[in-house]
Amino acid sequence: MPLTVTSIGPGRLSRRWAHRKEEKVLNQFVNKIRKEMGLSNEVPEFDPDNGNENAKILFILEAPGRKATNTGLISLSNPDQTARNFKNQLDEAGIRKQDIAIWNIVPWYLGNGNNIRAAEAGDVNMGLKYLGDLIQILTKLKYIVLVGAAARRAHVYLSYTTDIKILGCHHPSPRVVNNYPEKVAENVAVFKKIK
Repeated sequence: MPLTVTSIGPGRLSRRWAHRKEEKVLNQFVNKIRKEMGLSNEVPEFDPDNGNENAKILFILEAPGRKATNTGLISLSNPDQTARNFKNQLDEAGIRKQDIAIWNIVPWYLGNGNNIRAAEAGDVNMGLKYLGDLIQILTKLKYIVLVGAAARRAHVYLSYTTDIKILGCHHPSPRVVNNYPEKVAENVAVFKKIK
């Protein structure tokens, strides 16, 4: 049965948290960021239902939203429209969860609880420090997909720090999907190239 956004109920979260113990290196990575930045749940963890340390594709978005900080996970199953849009696009392209890891160029929440602000150049530059560390952990990567304009700011950095193939696509936010439906088709076409 495919996951739906509503399938992230309490029982499902308990199973997911049990699986996260298997991903010690990624948990240590997240805890390092939390400690260095003086944060806690503002830096969500990787979804243990994804491939993560075994991923061949790393999707990098802008920054975690409020729903990700509420669930504690960067997940396609989070109860928000961006997660739903992204999941639908990946499903249409035939991308399997076990082949992916999802991260943010700015790993921490940029909001105040009510509103989220856009990532600024300084935020992205701080996030790049951690992105290099993450790529060293994810040794099976074949592709890095920069999702949206903020994530694409990492392109030059990645071009000189890794030989992994770098691609870009549009952000799956409701604003993009609702106003520019042709961009959904473009994303799916990009994703099919890396399937």
